[in-house]
Amino acid sequence: MMALSLGLSLSAWGQGSFCGAVGTPGCNAIHCDSSVIIGWATGCTVERGPVDIVNPDGPRARYGNEEYGIGPAGTITTSAVSLGDGGTATLTFGAPIHNVPGPDFAVYENSFNDNFLELAFVEVSSDGERFVRFPSTSLTQTEVQVGSNGSVDPTNLNNLAGKFRVGYGTPFDLEELRDSVGLDIDNITHVRLVDVVGTINPQYATYDAFGHMVNDPYPTNEYANYASGGFDLTGVAVLTALQGIDDNQLTPLESKLVVYPNPTTDYLFVTLLRPSKAILVDARGLIVSVYNLCQGRNTLDFTELPAGIYMLRCEGLASKIVKK
Repeated sequence: MMALSLGLSLSAWGQGSFCGAVGTPGCNAIHCDSSVIIGWATGCTVERGPVDIVNPDGPRARYGNEEYGIGPAGTITTSAVSLGDGGTATLTFGAPIHNVPGPDFAVYENSFNDNFLELAFVEVSSDGERFVRFPSTSLTQTEVQVGSNGSVDPTNLNNLAGKFRVGYGTPFDLEELRDSVGLDIDNITHVRLVDVVGTINPQYATYDAFGHMVNDPYPTNEYANYASGGFDLTGVAVLTALQGIDDNQLTPLESKLVVYPNPTTDYLFVTLLRPSKAILVDARGLIVSVYNLCQGRNTLDFTELPAGIYMLRCEGLASKIVKK
């Protein structure tokens, strides 16, 4: 199989080759309050799947509503919308997602710990009609079914949403899809999540890009009348190119961009080492203002701006601004 040609083991009972849980070395999870987030989904349409795929005409998942897929994700496990087995959620945005250096967006799920992982495939589109799926990998063993309350090792997973616990998003890089026919990776208008049906029963199983069954907690609900089932979406974030950089830790010399006070209620002071152009965008990714800034300290008037989260971009750098 292709996985073997890549040097990957299908037995995968132990640790795999991908990044691990939140807090482990090399983990690429993105916290929902990270300064690299510049916007969130503004629209969400959910097509619910059944609570259990073996009964396709039975009860559908009904926990939560589509509004839980819109706006910022949080750290509360109950603030989610359940897709059901094989269900989908299609997200839209205030402005198209662009391909920037590093990951471009992140998907959030409501897992209550680092190993109870309910997964979803991720697809993107430039027109809302043709969708291209990220090539996913699941090297979780397929000899024994992961049970309803079972565990999955995140080091065996790649390009599957739901890899991290609540409050931490799984990042996706559009560069991986550069050669996809009919897709403009600088103009992504839709992100679609498709619940992974984690059974290892070949009649109902779902498969990764290399033909491996994806084994995750199944059935996700042991009681047919329970409202939840499958992947539980809490949000989709749009990212800037500064993943891994905390702008509050940069020195003036390193960043060339210093902003204060932050949060602000009226005026924002911006200090630069040389004259530069800066752009302020809102949480939807829409441009609010463009500034021609001088060397030294500049004063930006925020008194008329609505309260919210903004991103100030300048010379490839960015700083998240909170207006109270």
